[in-house]
Amino acid sequence: MKTCENHPNRNAYSICHNCRKSYCEECLNEGKEYYYCKNPECQEVLRKELPAEVISSEVIACPNCDNDLEISEEERISGMVHCPECEVLIDFNTDPPKVFHKENYVELFSSLNQGDISIIKSILENANIDYYVFGENFLGAEPLIQPARFFVNENNLEEAKELLKDYDFRIWGYSSNQY
Repeated sequence: MKTCENHPNRNAYSICHNCRKSYCEECLNEGKEYYYCKNPECQEVLRKELPAEVISSEVIACPNCDNDLEISEEERISGMVHCPECEVLIDFNTDPPKVFHKENYVELFSSLNQGDISIIKSILENANIDYYVFGENFLGAEPLIQPARFFVNENNLEEAKELLKDYDFRIWGYSSNQY
């Protein structure tokens, strides 16, 4: 078995598609089909292979407070990231990134029901409402303790309320149908 070019004491995970050298998993970035090492020439080939929205790194700095943020795949694709340190929402789809301060957002509602959360997200996204959900991932770790809280940009608040006025929220996710 070959060893890593940068770490001779580690086994190679794969080869760089561009330079053809062997590297461990830590020294490689995954492209659409191939792996690439972190050498600048190879990273340039990787950038050409990937769509623009996927290129961002795993850890990015908040432009507001300079805190390191580890972003999820969903955040990377959407380009919208919430900084837990300074409580701002960052839009990395613009250059330079646009920072939305918390006072620009108003809490619309909160829910413990995963079904409601998914449906409401779909409704808001279809209407291009500017929103974010705080605490959505807590429901998996601490169900029924902390609800997911929906925040809507104050400019979209009335439109969001109008969209959701007839929605029947189910706090526990049960059906009232008799069987």
